[in-house]
Amino acid sequence: MQQLERKNDFLHGVKAGMAGAAVKYGFNELMQLIGIAKYDNNVTSLTVVFSTYQHTPFYWLIGFLHALMIGAFFGVCIAFVFDYILTPQYYLLKSLGIGVLIYFLNFGLMARAFHYPSDLSRLPGDVISMFISLLLYAAVTGWVLKKQGFFEQSE
Repeated sequence: MQQLERKNDFLHGVKAGMAGAAVKYGFNELMQLIGIAKYDNNVTSLTVVFSTYQHTPFYWLIGFLHALMIGAFFGVCIAFVFDYILTPQYYLLKSLGIGVLIYFLNFGLMARAFHYPSDLSRLPGDVISMFISLLLYAAVTGWVLKKQGFFEQSE
């Protein structure tokens, strides 16, 4: 029986995506802390499931876990894209392109479905920090895939 997963894509993608998500989360939290962004990462990670959230340690922890799960999901997607569609040559540049795609998907098509605050798209600091954080996410995910030897594995 032929299997869809050829290079242990799932495990490598989960680890790489979670590493990228941790960096993304930290960056977004920093942008809010220094006053560039109004919203923290929980506005995107928690409102996928919850209609609202509070600024408490409990919600911060749940938001971080959600961010890791979302990052793991997209990490698996990125691993499959590199396994089946893209070559590893210029992987960081291609990863950045995937980050742009995730940005437009997340803040364009899915923003209403995920119940993001209505003013989020009108706040330049938030839009720019979310965009940069997704570029960081994708670049770190691609880099971790490379460090794990994902691109060197034979079929």
